[in-house]
Amino acid sequence: MAQEVDHSHHLHKRLHSNIITGKASHHRHRSRAKETVQSAIDLVPPISFDHLLRRDKKTPESTQGGSATPQQRDEAERRSQQQAQAEAEREARRRVTPQHVAKAKADNAKREEELRRSLKQVEELGMNSTRQLDDTYYAILEKASILRSTVASLQQLAEESRRMRAQFDGDAKKVEEDTTGTLAGFKNFDEQERTINELVEKLQKSKRDTAELNARLESARERVAAFERRQKEKWSKRRKQWQASWGVLVGVLVLVIAVLVFKHRRRLVSEFDLTGGLAEGVAAIRSLPVLQPKASPSQDPYLHRLFDTL
Repeated sequence: MAQEVDHSHHLHKRLHSNIITGKASHHRHRSRAKETVQSAIDLVPPISFDHLLRRDKKTPESTQGGSATPQQRDEAERRSQQQAQAEAEREARRRVTPQHVAKAKADNAKREEELRRSLKQVEELGMNSTRQLDDTYYAILEKASILRSTVASLQQLAEESRRMRAQFDGDAKKVEEDTTGTLAGFKNFDEQERTINELVEKLQKSKRDTAELNARLESARERVAAFERRQKEKWSKRRKQWQASWGVLVGVLVLVIAVLVFKHRRRLVSEFDLTGGLAEGVAAIRSLPVLQPKASPSQDPYLHRLFDTL
């Protein structure tokens, strides 16, 4: 609605400017007509001063002499000047020729043509200016609408910021009250400070104990290392002794086993010879038709087989 009112106001201004332009053009036409008459008058040569003096002598006021007052003389001079001017205009009109009129018309036509071109240029310039003003006006209206929407958005943003500020102030005040209550409940951290001091003292004592234990551990490690070295030396000596002892023992055992084997071999050879004879006798006896005794159930079959083998 506001844009329509502005547009109608703008059209009214344009119409008023066109009316003023028409009046100005009419006034220019009248001015050109006056200039044409004046140019025709200027073509006539001016009246000489001697001619005016002779005309003044012919006037009836000049016959009165010094009896006239200064006011009368001024009035007479004024009338004489008016009469001289009127007569000069009449003489100029009588002296204007058709050539002068044709020349004045040609000059007037030329001037009118120049004025038309100038008026056309002015009208074109006015139309261009009006078009530019219209474009500028509509651009300004568009910018104004954008500015209105921007201002409305800024107002909404300001209201939202104000609401958020109030909410933030309330939340901050609540947090401050909670923090103050919590700090008041801690009683200036006296108990916590005392506990921390006790813990620091315990930590320092623990550090001292740790240092002492490290020293003891280092000395124990050195003693263990020395003991291990002594044990290694002792075990190396014992190993050598055991190796020598086992070597002697193994040699003795080998010698005893060799002796026993030799003795047992001789006994076995004699036994094998006796066994061979017995076997031949038994074979001969078996070849006889004699009934073989049967083993009773109370006899051990293993012993029976052993006796059979022997």
